[in-house]
Amino acid sequence: MDVIGIGALNLDFIYEIEDLGYLKMAGINAESGNEVVGGEDMLEGLRDKLNRFGTLKKVTPGGSASNTCHVLSRLGFDVGLIGVLGEDREGDFYLKQLPYGRKSAIIRRGKSGIAYIVNTRKRDRSIIVIPNSNSDLTAQDIEKTYIAGSQWVHMSSYVKDQAIEAQTYVKKQLSGRVPFSIDPGEIYAAMGDRIYLLIDGAEILFTTEKEILMLFGDDMNKAIQKALEMVNMVVIKKGKRGASLCMKNKTVNSQAVRVHVVDNTGAGDVLNGVFLGLYMKGTDPGKALEAAVKAASISTTRFGRDAYPDANMVEEFLQ
Repeated sequence: MDVIGIGALNLDFIYEIEDLGYLKMAGINAESGNEVVGGEDMLEGLRDKLNRFGTLKKVTPGGSASNTCHVLSRLGFDVGLIGVLGEDREGDFYLKQLPYGRKSAIIRRGKSGIAYIVNTRKRDRSIIVIPNSNSDLTAQDIEKTYIAGSQWVHMSSYVKDQAIEAQTYVKKQLSGRVPFSIDPGEIYAAMGDRIYLLIDGAEILFTTEKEILMLFGDDMNKAIQKALEMVNMVVIKKGKRGASLCMKNKTVNSQAVRVHVVDNTGAGDVLNGVFLGLYMKGTDPGKALEAAVKAASISTTRFGRDAYPDANMVEEFLQ
């Protein structure tokens, strides 16, 4: 296996709605740019408002590590996933959409995690996640031989401590022999120094500007310096402003491409996948970042994974 992804797996329901205020009528704190984690108790009200005021645009497999691995698969890498899907129709649907599903070590139990991604016509977005069993991963679920044969491991966040312990177990098994990267997202970033043990030693840390400040303090320069004491490089995603690559000896900035945005869900994961794939192939990191930012921009022009790049597109970006 070239790359193994480890993170929460969600089936994404992508909706378009006139105003996020409709979700507030259901008691959901749906602000632009935020992510709400809730239980099944909020589902009835949420579905009622989405069915009455929204339009379903796409149902697609999701989850940060899964999205990143999907990009890597389209670039020609042999990938697999470690995670938990429910023993339900949602889990069956998810697996059928993965061309590499049989190569993955996905556990089936409980109910599948669901994410409702709600976009407005003004391109405001809120995500409501119902984790269900997607964070029920334990260290006992992970086979040593499966991860030992990989060339790279990429991790993203869970909401339960036992899953974090499972990822920490994976890191110990790698023992420096297999490089890894991590995208903590806001869930892990909110944990601050609790998550340092997992981040420490990573080859690449992928964050947003907000997340790196949550992790390492309120001063951006000092936060980057602290991060680089733990990892080899930091990729900071800046949305419409592109991204920055920070290393101990230099910083590279890349501007985003102007496009008509339809759905920006997973754009950061596309950036992760393209940058990671090119970096693994030995491409200059600065050039890899430029191609990754272009690919992330293009990915927002369609819903879900429909505009994810392939190897030919990335090669054009490099040229």
